[in-house]
Amino acid sequence: MKKLKFLIILLIFGFIACQNDTVAPSLSSEETVAAEVIIEETESVLDDISLYSESSFGVDLSASVTGKDSGSKDNINKHGRSGFFSDCADIVVTISGDMITASVTFTGDCLDWNGNVITGTITKTWSRTDTTKERTITVENLSINGYVINGTKTFTYTLSNANGNHEMTGSVNISVETEFGTITKVGTRTVEITAGGETDTWEDDEKTITGSFVYTGASGATFSVEITTPLVKPAGCHYMASGIKEYTTANGTAVLDYGDGTCDDVATKTGPDGTLVEIELGKKRHH
Repeated sequence: MKKLKFLIILLIFGFIACQNDTVAPSLSSEETVAAEVIIEETESVLDDISLYSESSFGVDLSASVTGKDSGSKDNINKHGRSGFFSDCADIVVTISGDMITASVTFTGDCLDWNGNVITGTITKTWSRTDTTKERTITVENLSINGYVINGTKTFTYTLSNANGNHEMTGSVNISVETEFGTITKVGTRTVEITAGGETDTWEDDEKTITGSFVYTGASGATFSVEITTPLVKPAGCHYMASGIKEYTTANGTAVLDYGDGTCDDVATKTGPDGTLVEIELGKKRHH
């Protein structure tokens, strides 16, 4: 009996050891920054989809409509006046009682005007009786540039904030499949149109982003990110051109600087040991 108990104990510890061997290691400082930059750029596209599907940009949210109603004289208003949504994006709005649901479906490898490849559907819901203008975005297997997103964003949309600008601010809880495994992002985020908001078109809009987040990697290891200097994406630029993030990891603190406002595809990372390296922006995932 004692030998049997001893054998069982050995088997249990052996099983646990095998499980531990399969646990993915935590990300290095370099991988942490690279993964977070991918997620930031992916969510930035999701921000645009959420923002430009608002009625203030001319999207008709008053009844059940579709963005692909051929022959309709109001067809342009189904996509809104921003010009952000291409023909492969289908916007469908339904109303049930007080609840409004707007679904934006990107068919095939739908290319937006910034060159991002989008496939799948996002769903935006809100109540007509909610004076706070809170919206909930639900994302299920939406692919942006090859990175698959799942989760929710809840935000309050403001047509004119204290600065007189369009703004959406709220919480995010999403997961993104990256080369480094599936990473979860939880936190708060504010996106403000700080220039170009006086027109409906997206092309002259400058966006400023603030927020703080906690990321959890595939192994369960976490790191936090705070935008210490607001990120700025100028009109006509595919990349963040300025702003600073501070990363707190198990290896120490790293800092990412997007630059002086020049539109380019590089940012500079200062590692915990003071080492400077360049980070390439705008990387798409190739399968």
